[in-house]
Amino acid sequence: MFRYYLAVMFGGTAGIALIAAFAGGVPIGKAFLAALSTSVAAFGLDAICALATRWLIPEKKMNPFSRVFRVRRSERRFYVKIGIRRWKDKIPETGGLLVGFSKSAVADRRDNTYLLKFLKETCYAELMHAISIPFGFLVLLLCLVWNTIPHFIGYFALPVACVNAVLQLLPIFVQRYVRPFLLSAYQWNERHARKKTAGENTATENATTDP
Repeated sequence: MFRYYLAVMFGGTAGIALIAAFAGGVPIGKAFLAALSTSVAAFGLDAICALATRWLIPEKKMNPFSRVFRVRRSERRFYVKIGIRRWKDKIPETGGLLVGFSKSAVADRRDNTYLLKFLKETCYAELMHAISIPFGFLVLLLCLVWNTIPHFIGYFALPVACVNAVLQLLPIFVQRYVRPFLLSAYQWNERHARKKTAGENTATENATTDP
């Protein structure tokens, strides 16, 4: 799945460099170096945002039942319309690398301890990608380094920041699309467990009252 993102990253970097070279008259070597350094900087900012989110925000704040993480039916219909079922599995899943918890597939739909952990991880992922979008525009500050290239922001920094924003937005869509299904499984398990407990209590009461 990472090959799709790598294709976008390297292909986008090369495309930005070529446009700057042919349309902006930037020397081809300098154009590729500027495009590559801007892309690397954006990637570094994303990594910093991901680690900072994990370190600074406690797990108790990741409440999948809260309003901020709630997904309405109209929003879910929007995700279906944009064909998320076809491409959601192509989005890289880095939870296994960062925290040892993979969200690529649901391992046990009947284990609510596991499902709650999964739900919280979707909240973490959504938040860190959301934070990465505005912070990605900090690459515009690289114009202070590449002041020898006219219109650096227009040719390099802004395109890279916009591509980065799209690459961060797609995983947010995936987390918000998947979370309602996990919540439904979690709530079904809760209801089933309560019914089972109630039935066991009733059977125990009947056994104790029989002469």
